[in-house]
Amino acid sequence: MAIHFIKSIALFGLIVLSIAACTDSDEYLFNDQSIEKIKVSAAVTTAFDSNDEKSKTDTIQPGDSLIFLSTVYPSKSIRNRQYLWTIDGKLFANEFSFKKSIDIPGEHEIAFIFVDFFGDTLSDTLHITVASSPNLDPKNFIPANGTQNIASDTAINFAWNASDPDSLWGIYSRFVLKNNNQDILVDTLLYQANYTYFKKLEPLQKYTWTVNVYNEFNQKSNETISSSFFTDGINGESAVAGAIGTSSDLGLYTFRIALLDSLQDTIKTYLSSKSQSAHFYFKPLSNDTYSLVASIDDAPDFRPQTIIFKTVANQVLELDSITLLDEVPPRIKSVSGSDTIDIQDTLRFILTDFGGKIPSSRISISYEKNRITKFTFSNDTLYIPFEKQASLQNWSYKLITLIAHDASNNPTRKTFYLRPNVTFPEVFSE
Repeated sequence: MAIHFIKSIALFGLIVLSIAACTDSDEYLFNDQSIEKIKVSAAVTTAFDSNDEKSKTDTIQPGDSLIFLSTVYPSKSIRNRQYLWTIDGKLFANEFSFKKSIDIPGEHEIAFIFVDFFGDTLSDTLHITVASSPNLDPKNFIPANGTQNIASDTAINFAWNASDPDSLWGIYSRFVLKNNNQDILVDTLLYQANYTYFKKLEPLQKYTWTVNVYNEFNQKSNETISSSFFTDGINGESAVAGAIGTSSDLGLYTFRIALLDSLQDTIKTYLSSKSQSAHFYFKPLSNDTYSLVASIDDAPDFRPQTIIFKTVANQVLELDSITLLDEVPPRIKSVSGSDTIDIQDTLRFILTDFGGKIPSSRISISYEKNRITKFTFSNDTLYIPFEKQASLQNWSYKLITLIAHDASNNPTRKTFYLRPNVTFPEVFSE
């Protein structure tokens, strides 16, 4: 009986040792290796890209999509009883990682909770602030856009409407005031929705001002105020201003703007530097009817435009933008001037346009329906390498076609007749 009891104890001891070999209760894992204890961590990001920043805190707008990530060390395959996410103590999700938005404004604590096989609870927390961008009314403000006759020698008051839709955060405005040359006169942060400018301004001048609103998390308003006003003239004097451009999407031009009075005498002229557009400003002017002629001397394909207007005492007339149109296509001809040309090692053609330089990318050449890509265009001359072959003597004429688009996208197409020798009569286009 004693021997039997001893054997039972020995058998029980072997069973205990066997379980101990398989289960390391101190390390929470079912194996026979000693590893580190279980750890968990939580993070938030905006994309699954591995390079995207992961953080413990973030400030978002309602409805922004966030990705919540959890990490269980050494592996998520560890046996567990439960894992979940909570937001402010309430169930948020039952996944290791997921994508979700938070719509309720305010500060939120989000926790990832992991209960292991033995009932021990591990957790990590995130802090998310949900704040809507501040509101800015882009229509109701003073002075209204385009206001005339603002006194140049007295204080000017600016005011606008801004608010916080969440009623939780403080907001501030960035106010910027510039003159007609885009020089910054004021660039300041304000904690009230108004500003008073006390310095004197120039008469008959255009001024622009902008307002953007931010909350304390530096979230910018979706709306922006961008407005302008004109100062008053002196003794009935007036001014005219405007901008001039072209139909071209390439090239830099020298614009000429001439101002003529009612007697058609040129009283003012402005020449711009090489640019894609130009701005003009003529002042002071008397109360009269004027003609403004806009042209480009070095690109005569652009048709000049004449604008007739009448000034108003003490005001600045801002004309609509003037666009000079080039509706003349490029010109293509052979060096000889004939449409019938002899085969040569290099074919040469003259391609000219008076509306701007034509890039090689806008030239297309085909020979008997086969496109030619090897050519050179320099100083209005198009050079096309052409290999003469003995077989060329077996035909009378073949066609080569040139297509070009100028800077205003006007197309031109010209076909020439190639002949292997000069024994055939020439062909002339109409």
